[in-house]
Amino acid sequence: MDINPLRGKLGKDFALEKYGLQVRFVNEDDAEYIVNLRTNGKLGRFLSVIQNDVEAQKQWIRAYKTREEQGLEYYFYYSQNGTPVGVNRIYNIKNKTATAGSWICTPDLPIELPFLTLVIIREIFFETLQLETDIFDIRKANKKIIRMHNMMGAHFMYENDIDVFHYMTNEDFKKNKAKFLGYLGITI
Repeated sequence: MDINPLRGKLGKDFALEKYGLQVRFVNEDDAEYIVNLRTNGKLGRFLSVIQNDVEAQKQWIRAYKTREEQGLEYYFYYSQNGTPVGVNRIYNIKNKTATAGSWICTPDLPIELPFLTLVIIREIFFETLQLETDIFDIRKANKKIIRMHNMMGAHFMYENDIDVFHYMTNEDFKKNKAKFLGYLGITI
């Protein structure tokens, strides 16, 4: 894993292999995969709407790469043996807080793979970037994912008509990580 210790940023050549998954930054070649996931009515229903336009997604990725270089945002692509698994990102990075979100995965995967992407992003969030608090929202209708985040140690903050807002601290993650991985059949 490449991290720039002087600025607390992940280096431009960031790559990680963990729990049988390969992780790297999103690039323009991933635009079609991302658009296909996010415009899938079933998969994308709990995320903000994007255009069904690969070129627009490439433009968004080009703009994101500037934020990545500045250490303001990180967008991750997960695969297993060359097969795409999903994407998620860390954004709204301010001081020691940020948001881990925009999580979406390939349909019909073994159940543990999408959940492992959530463990990995939190490991990067808390252990590598040494952020202290993850503040995130989940669509109210996404009840399974709300339960799953609660199992990982998330705390309710408030809700509006659409979303439920949560936070998770580094301590919460440390306390619940082994138990959560145990549910997936992984011991650490």
